[in-house]
Amino acid sequence: MKSVNEWLDDKYEEMATSPGFSSESVDFEEQARILISKAQTDGYTARDLADHCGGNVVAYIMNRVNTMNRAEDRRAVENAPYRR
Repeated sequence: MKSVNEWLDDKYEEMATSPGFSSESVDFEEQARILISKAQTDGYTARDLADHCGGNVVAYIMNRVNTMNRAEDRRAVENAPYRR
Protein backbone atom coordinates (compact mmCIF):
# COMPACT_ATOMS: atom_id res chain seq x y z
CA MET A 1 0.00 0.00 0.00
CA LYS A 2 1.29 3.44 -0.92
CA SER A 3 1.87 6.11 1.68
CA VAL A 4 -0.87 8.71 1.97
CA ASN A 5 1.50 11.22 0.38
CA GLU A 6 2.14 9.03 -2.68
CA TRP A 7 -1.54 8.15 -3.00
CA LEU A 8 -2.58 11.79 -2.73
CA ASP A 9 -0.04 12.89 -5.35
CA ASP A 10 -1.37 10.27 -7.77
CA LYS A 11 -5.02 11.09 -7.14
CA TYR A 12 -4.44 14.82 -7.32
CA GLU A 13 -2.72 14.41 -10.69
CA GLU A 14 -5.68 12.34 -11.92
CA MET A 15 -8.15 14.95 -10.70
CA ALA A 16 -6.23 17.93 -12.05
CA THR A 17 -5.99 16.44 -15.53
CA SER A 18 -9.56 15.13 -15.73
CA PRO A 19 -12.02 16.92 -18.05
CA GLY A 20 -14.38 17.98 -15.25
CA PHE A 21 -11.71 19.46 -12.96
CA SER A 22 -12.37 23.07 -12.00
CA SER A 23 -10.13 25.57 -10.28
CA GLU A 24 -13.14 27.61 -9.18
CA SER A 25 -13.27 28.00 -5.41
CA VAL A 26 -16.90 26.85 -5.20
CA ASP A 27 -15.90 23.44 -6.57
CA PHE A 28 -13.11 22.67 -4.10
CA GLU A 29 -15.45 21.32 -1.41
CA GLU A 30 -16.97 18.81 -3.81
CA GLN A 31 -13.52 17.81 -5.06
CA ALA A 32 -12.41 17.28 -1.45
CA ARG A 33 -15.45 15.06 -0.78
CA ILE A 34 -14.65 13.01 -3.87
CA LEU A 35 -11.02 12.69 -2.80
CA ILE A 36 -11.99 11.59 0.72
CA SER A 37 -14.39 9.02 -0.71
CA LYS A 38 -11.69 7.65 -3.03
CA ALA A 39 -9.26 7.50 -0.10
CA GLN A 40 -11.70 5.45 1.94
CA THR A 41 -12.34 3.12 -1.01
CA ASP A 42 -8.58 2.61 -1.34
CA GLY A 43 -8.14 1.76 2.35
CA TYR A 44 -7.19 5.11 3.87
CA THR A 45 -9.26 6.87 6.48
CA ALA A 46 -10.61 10.38 6.21
CA ARG A 47 -8.40 11.13 9.21
CA ASP A 48 -5.28 9.87 7.35
CA LEU A 49 -6.05 12.24 4.52
CA ALA A 50 -6.92 15.17 6.76
CA ASP A 51 -3.74 14.67 8.80
CA HIS A 52 -1.64 14.75 5.65
CA CYS A 53 -3.47 17.85 4.43
CA GLY A 54 -2.87 19.79 7.63
CA GLY A 55 -6.43 19.16 8.81
CA ASN A 56 -8.15 20.79 5.83
CA VAL A 57 -8.47 18.85 2.57
CA VAL A 58 -10.24 21.75 0.83
CA ALA A 59 -7.44 24.20 1.66
CA TYR A 60 -4.84 21.64 0.60
CA ILE A 61 -6.44 21.22 -2.84
CA MET A 62 -6.77 24.99 -3.25
CA ASN A 63 -3.10 25.42 -2.38
CA ARG A 64 -2.06 22.72 -4.86
CA VAL A 65 -4.09 24.36 -7.64
CA ASN A 66 -2.72 27.81 -6.85
CA THR A 67 0.84 26.48 -6.77
CA MET A 68 0.33 24.75 -10.11
CA ASN A 69 -1.17 27.90 -11.64
CA ARG A 70 1.72 30.06 -10.41
CA ALA A 71 4.24 27.60 -11.89
CA GLU A 72 2.44 27.67 -15.25
CA ASP A 73 2.38 31.47 -15.21
CA ARG A 74 6.08 31.59 -14.37
CA ARG A 75 6.93 29.21 -17.25
CA ALA A 76 4.84 31.29 -19.65
CA VAL A 77 6.68 34.44 -18.70
CA GLU A 78 10.09 32.75 -18.88
CA ASN A 79 9.31 31.34 -22.34
CA ALA A 80 7.72 34.49 -23.74
CA PRO A 81 9.25 35.62 -27.04
CA TYR A 82 9.68 39.19 -25.82
CA ARG A 83 11.83 38.16 -22.86
CA ARG A 84 15.51 38.98 -23.22
